[in-house]
Amino acid sequence: MKLLPLLFLSLAAAARAQSDFHVYSGTEDLIEGGRVDKLTVVYSNLQFNVRPPMGWYRQVDEASRKIIFTAQSGRSAVTVQFTSGSPGTLPAEDILRAQALQAHPGAGILQHSVCPTSYRPGVFFDLVRMPAPQVVQKIRHAFVAQPAGGVEFVLTASDDEFRQNSSVLMAMLGAFRVQPLKPKQP
Repeated sequence: MKLLPLLFLSLAAAARAQSDFHVYSGTEDLIEGGRVDKLTVVYSNLQFNVRPPMGWYRQVDEASRKIIFTAQSGRSAVTVQFTSGSPGTLPAEDILRAQALQAHPGAGILQHSVCPTSYRPGVFFDLVRMPAPQVVQKIRHAFVAQPAGGVEFVLTASDDEFRQNSSVLMAMLGAFRVQPLKPKQP
């Protein structure tokens, strides 16, 4: 009988520790006709739609609120990271620049620009670094504000795959949507 309160306490702690970040696979009909794959992310009473790149592998890390897409070549990856900082608005450009540089040690910024999404505009920085002799790595790090924080989309690619896969990332950003979580129907 003494173990019963302990069991309830451990169950309550486990319930609190469960993530409020969940990812569900599905499809979406396009207005133009056809159907595409989509991921629906539920986080902080919001629903996010992310279109995965066709033919890329994906790994979901719910504990870290992260989705990683890897190209079949293995030389390009897109990480989509949900954060809780700066809810609703992006920090100033110099802060985002510092965050991008800190996230990619040894990299230098080539350019930055506004990037469109189906939700609201974000900002991206293109970076380059040489992690080893004769190895050039290019990175596009995009920041998008959302009501519960931010979403970072990061393409990391070999020099020869960056141009093609930056188009993949921009298509993902263009299809990214945020909306309030729809209540369950009784």
